[in-house]
Amino acid sequence: MALASIDFFSHTLGMDTSMTVLLPEKRGQAPTAAPERKYPVLYLLHGHSDDHTSWMRKSLVELLVRNHDLIVVMPAAHRSFYCNSKSGHQYFDFMAQELPVVVENFFPASSRREDRYVAGLSMGGYGAFHLALSRPDRYGAAGSLSGALFPFDAGDSAGANALFPVADFRHNLESVFGPPQQFAGSENDLIHAAARLEAEGGSKPCLYMCCGKQDFLYNINRRFRDAMEQYAPSIPLQYAESDGAHDWDYWNANLPALLTALNIL
Repeated sequence: MALASIDFFSHTLGMDTSMTVLLPEKRGQAPTAAPERKYPVLYLLHGHSDDHTSWMRKSLVELLVRNHDLIVVMPAAHRSFYCNSKSGHQYFDFMAQELPVVVENFFPASSRREDRYVAGLSMGGYGAFHLALSRPDRYGAAGSLSGALFPFDAGDSAGANALFPVADFRHNLESVFGPPQQFAGSENDLIHAAARLEAEGGSKPCLYMCCGKQDFLYNINRRFRDAMEQYAPSIPLQYAESDGAHDWDYWNANLPALLTALNIL
């Protein structure tokens, strides 16, 4: 595949930002003109302690999709949880509204809902489900690897976990979401978004999630699965678990299953 590193100005964020992009390329074949062709797009979201280069540096994603006609977009989102922050940048609006337009202007990317996928790990798993449940008109399927699906509970569960060494982790959660007592029922509450979608009807994204049994987010992922069965039973949700911790060994081992569940592989 072809690899592009794109720096561009975001009107929503009011600053320059970056994304890493994989583009379809048939190695060993002469290129043929196809100016009208549009490709499906996977938006692949990084975790809290990573950045937009992490999927390329640490995962098998390029090897897994190299023979598929797919664009993979890996945007920078810092520690935003892909949300409109209470005291910072509007990353949900950037992801849901601006970034697809930018991608579809820059590249031969399809704008059809059924050709848009979003997936991520940890913080990115939360972001993927947030986008898909809040904007089901834009995303046909979403995937989460070890998702921090209840962010405040994820912060409490992390404790002294090596992936969260920053002293202001809890402060960052509150700067994004506001006080924890105001989270339930808010626009950032995934179960609230799912229940609203259940009541409204209409298009529903297909969801896939998995988590390792030794992951500090394991109980949170099981609780999310159970809550979805209770409050949004009509939203298709595939759940998987196996041995593994909150690390790239687990994510690389389970990335093929995620891409298969999203109908990419």
